[in-house]
Amino acid sequence: MAFANEIIFLMVSLIILGMTVHAASFYEGAREARPSRALMATFVLSNLAGITAMSYAWLAPFFLSIANTLAVSCVASCALTVRSWHSHLTPRSVLASALVMLVVLVVFEYMRQNSSYVERVIFYSMVSSAFLSWVIWEAWQAHQKEKLFQLKFMMAVAFTGLSLRLARLVIVLQQTTHPESLFQETGLPAAFRLTSLSTDILMLSAMLAYSTHVLAARHQAERKDNERVRQANQALDAALAEKNQMIKALALSAKSNNMGVLLSSLVHELNQPLQAMQLRADLLVHSKALQADQRQQLLEGVLEDNQRAMDIMVQLRKFLRNGATEFSVVCLSDVVSDALAIVKPALQRHHIDLQQQTAPALVTWGDEGQLQMVVLNLLKNARDALHDGPQPRSLSLQLQQSGQMLELTVSDNGQGIDPSQWARVFEMFHSTKPDGMGLGLWLSQAIIQNHGGSLTVGASPLGGACFTVRLPIHSASA
Repeated sequence: MAFANEIIFLMVSLIILGMTVHAASFYEGAREARPSRALMATFVLSNLAGITAMSYAWLAPFFLSIANTLAVSCVASCALTVRSWHSHLTPRSVLASALVMLVVLVVFEYMRQNSSYVERVIFYSMVSSAFLSWVIWEAWQAHQKEKLFQLKFMMAVAFTGLSLRLARLVIVLQQTTHPESLFQETGLPAAFRLTSLSTDILMLSAMLAYSTHVLAARHQAERKDNERVRQANQALDAALAEKNQMIKALALSAKSNNMGVLLSSLVHELNQPLQAMQLRADLLVHSKALQADQRQQLLEGVLEDNQRAMDIMVQLRKFLRNGATEFSVVCLSDVVSDALAIVKPALQRHHIDLQQQTAPALVTWGDEGQLQMVVLNLLKNARDALHDGPQPRSLSLQLQQSGQMLELTVSDNGQGIDPSQWARVFEMFHSTKPDGMGLGLWLSQAIIQNHGGSLTVGASPLGGACFTVRLPIHSASA
């Protein structure tokens, strides 16, 4: 049949073209999921081999040398692809393979012009069988790592192709008459040649099957990893929720521990307006000769003292309030002022000089009660560090804006904290006080971190310890 070989090569080329499109789809995903470029090179070389084989009869005899070289190169590229499945391809190995193929092209062209058909068959059969043996070896190495059917199938197909090439060689050697080129082959040599061509297509199919398996396995592994990440995130969310509940409970406990300071301050503060109201009331009741303006002045004083007492009770309610845990806009300047109003009487009783410098209307986002507890805890710790110390006793509080953060520093001129202990002061149950529980600073740091800020300790310019709170500034104070 005329043009039978050309029709067969055309059909083979169309089949390989469809497989090439399939192979190209593997390179559309993430870079780390793509197969070796040797896979795509194998299919490109296979397509070129089919095209040049058809061009031999229509264009120039030189294309037969190119077709044979590309066919052998396809098998070599297949071996490199299989090698990439179990080890990394080095540029040196790829370059060496390319140089070998260049030598093969030169030899093929020389033999086309100067050698017989039998010699060309011998050379082609030996070179292609050598590269098929390489494919079998690399597939066996990959099979040692992964016992997969695709690898077994590839070894079987490569071995079949090798056997068919050697069988064709044996039959050609036994023949007494030979054609001038492979396109003139008939009988068993042509049958073995075309059958070996079919095994080459099956080998390409095995490569596609393995690459598809790798991609599916990677996708399945990613799904499992994503599921593990989702479960880990759920566990983390539960742990964070539990942490927030614990912080809230400990904050309430810390409020209870601070009640002694608060109540002593309130008693001292309430005593003054109550005594003043009693004195003015006695004057109003027992002084009959008071003028109208004097009586009016005493009544206004009673109202002022009553308002002072009410303001003190408002401070008590704000401290004891257990509102919702949702964050809201908080004026840190007001929080600091309220905390100072609570501890000032205790500072005065212990003759502690307070140096206060607070910027007005500095706003953050958080829980007012928790932030007030932190400020009170830092002030109480500074007072405890000073009340037994020598005079003069100084406590400094500064609140200012630093870039996009609010910065609150509480420092004193006490004995300070050894730098080697700075990291430990925030550990749970670590305390430098004989009667301390070791929860105050740990809880304060946890609260500040939960607000997106930081609480650190360092040396004070006054000579003692300095605690610094940094909180994100809210847009209202920007």
